[in-house]
Amino acid sequence: MFSTVTSHRHRDRRRRARGFTLIELMVVVAIIGTLAAVAIPKFLDYMKKSKRTEAELNLGAIAKAADATYVETTSYPLGGAAQTPAQACCDQPGKKCAAVPGQWVGIPAWDALDFEMTQPFYFQYRYRANSADEYSAEAEGDLDCDGDSIVFTMDGLATDGVPTSALTRPVTRD
Repeated sequence: MFSTVTSHRHRDRRRRARGFTLIELMVVVAIIGTLAAVAIPKFLDYMKKSKRTEAELNLGAIAKAADATYVETTSYPLGGAAQTPAQACCDQPGKKCAAVPGQWVGIPAWDALDFEMTQPFYFQYRYRANSADEYSAEAEGDLDCDGDSIVFTMDGLATDGVPTSALTRPVTRD
């Protein structure tokens, strides 16, 4: 009797020490694969959303500066600033535009708006005002560098001496 009990204990210990079965491992891998299939696209969407926020914030800063200039001088800063920087961000190291002060300083529109990028960024910016009462600013970027750019537009219009600005988000998402 003593040897039978010892034999069962020894066999139970061996069974527990074997580890996981192939089926158990396959179930775990399937669960991890399913979670990854759901989580990775969501994560990429959140990354793009955070990059899009850059354009909204910077165009908001341009709008505030343009509106303040209008209140002080009854004119938006006239003229324009070409797409800055000229080279697309995806073509630069790290797929981000480097903050180069020389690209922003000395350009009358950017100087009048007191606007420049001081940290690496994802969008190219443009400003145009052909009349004292109207302007347009744009932020264009290819957030995943697949060749499809999105464009945010900030339009300013002064009616009866009251400046207003409105942001237009892109219809399609990059």
